[in-house]
This record gives sequence, structure tokens and C-alpha cells, in this order.
Amino acid sequence: MTIEPRRLVDTLIVGAYIEARSCERFFRLAPYLDQELNSFYVSLLASESRHYQDYLNMARQYADEPIDERVCFIAEIERQAILTPDKEFRFHSGAAE
Repeated sequence: MTIEPRRLVDTLIVGAYIEARSCERFFRLAPYLDQELNSFYVSLLASESRHYQDYLNMARQYADEPIDERVCFIAEIERQAILTPDKEFRFHSGAAE
């Protein structure tokens, strides 16, 4: 695979992870909200879940080889970003030192 299709596949996999994390946030927040906002968050959860799958399906479509190994590789990078202390706390970074 040349560089550009690989870059596109990686971008789509990263997009899938972004959507998956949105699903997790909506799932965790929804039980603590009033009924109206809870219903809204649950509907967003369903939508984000479809987006997650869409991104992975597009990545598979554009890749000329299986993407499972790349998905695992990017998952490990994300895991390290979450677990590694960060001097400047950001929403998607590791815990502040």
C-alpha cells in the first residue's frame, strides 16, 4: 500500500476511536442527567455508535489488506496517551502530574 491510502486508513481508524470515545462519554453521562437530556444523550450514543462502525468499514474498504493489526497498534498508542502523565492536563490526555 502506498503512503496516501495508508494515511487515509489510519485517519479513518483514528476517527473510529474518536467516535467510540464519544459513545463512552454519552453512556457514562446519561444516567446522571434529567430525563429529557438523558434521552438526548442516548440518541447521540446510538448515532456515534453507527459512526464508529462507518469509519471502520470505510477503512476496510480503502485498505488493500486487513486492518486489524493497525487498529490494535493505534489502540496501544491511545492507551499510552491516556495512561501517561501529562504536565498540562487536557481532555484527551493522561492524568496531570
